[in-house]
Amino acid sequence: MLDTAAVFLILFIVANLSHHFSHAMIPSQHIIESRIRGALWGLFSGDALASPTHWYYGGFPQIQSDYGRNGITGYTKPKLHLPGSILNKSDPNGGGRLRQVARRGETVSIIGDVINHGKLKYWDPKHFFHYHATLQAGENTLEAQLARVLMKSIVENNGCFNEEHFRQAYIDFMTTEGSHNDTYASTCHRMFFANMIFNKRNPKDCPDNDGHNVDSIDGLVLPTITALAETARQYALSGGNGLDNEAQKAIEFAAARTAAVTRSSGILERVSGVWANLVSSAVITPASNAADSGNEMEKALVEVARQLGLRNPQPTGKDQMTACYLAQSLPPTLDMISKYTQQSSGTTCWKALLANANVGGENVHRGAILGAILGARAGDEQLPAEMKEGLFDGKDIGLEIDLFVQSVMMKKSSDGSGHQFIENEL
Repeated sequence: MLDTAAVFLILFIVANLSHHFSHAMIPSQHIIESRIRGALWGLFSGDALASPTHWYYGGFPQIQSDYGRNGITGYTKPKLHLPGSILNKSDPNGGGRLRQVARRGETVSIIGDVINHGKLKYWDPKHFFHYHATLQAGENTLEAQLARVLMKSIVENNGCFNEEHFRQAYIDFMTTEGSHNDTYASTCHRMFFANMIFNKRNPKDCPDNDGHNVDSIDGLVLPTITALAETARQYALSGGNGLDNEAQKAIEFAAARTAAVTRSSGILERVSGVWANLVSSAVITPASNAADSGNEMEKALVEVARQLGLRNPQPTGKDQMTACYLAQSLPPTLDMISKYTQQSSGTTCWKALLANANVGGENVHRGAILGAILGARAGDEQLPAEMKEGLFDGKDIGLEIDLFVQSVMMKKSSDGSGHQFIENEL
């Protein structure tokens, strides 16, 4: 029989081994940072790659007719005109389609005068302009530009999402001439500023919903940024020890409140919270070294589908074209994530975002959130240089990512403030 000393020695060794292996499952600070960077580059890349073919519902032949036999092969300037575009049917002074009767007493136009300055001519009912006719190759659409505004707001609030601060930053950005170059602004933005300018509402009461175009996939772009920030912040607060239930709830709540700044949609807030779990999983889930270990994201994907009442993701099918509505767009988005995370790498991420661009339909905002997940799984160092260098504002975005990561990771600053981290290896 073992004596008492031997028993205590064995128990000590087992306890320490258990601690070592459980701790080793948590990615290191370096890996978390790399994934946050990768997610952000992926988001901006997925958005910009798809802008030339946004809302092309004629399939790949339509894309070929405008961009050549091979379709989109890199960052490309959108065409000026798009036959069949319904931009000319959109209401520049509110949500949805163009009103037959003008609002009484209107002296300004929301599009052109209040937001998207100088772009009203592209909304002319007599012409068929591309939704992003004024963008350059690699230039981001409005929603991705707002992601940059949100990143800066989070930095200015010491790595935290602050609803009031972001609301004001959003208003300032949207109403400043030359702040962005996009032609199109979605229904939620037109309704927000119509309420503010025409209905004289307090900005807190300006988010609205037309019952058709607000509960849509573009509403997940901004919550993705907050989910990244809060995941990193909660990781830092844990001292590198992972996320508990309270941390996960904080991530979900912050993402949902982000959606509420620009839209009035209980459905979108709920979906944003669930989506935030997937974003968090993409950052936190350890990578496996085993070639036959399967998709590391499968469990998280299945759980997200379950919470949203959707079928399980199907990784083997053809990439599908969809419209913007959440019920239509989310299942194929989860399919693509499942498909392209089978082998997570920078090359696979770039390939997936090009595939998304060549599908058409509502591919811009799907490209952004798809890019965030795939970019996180690949990590910053694995992303191809062309993915970053081809972005129109790539240098500025790189600097903004640096500041964002430093802020949300609560890294030690030059004056000695901040938090120390425990370095853990996979």
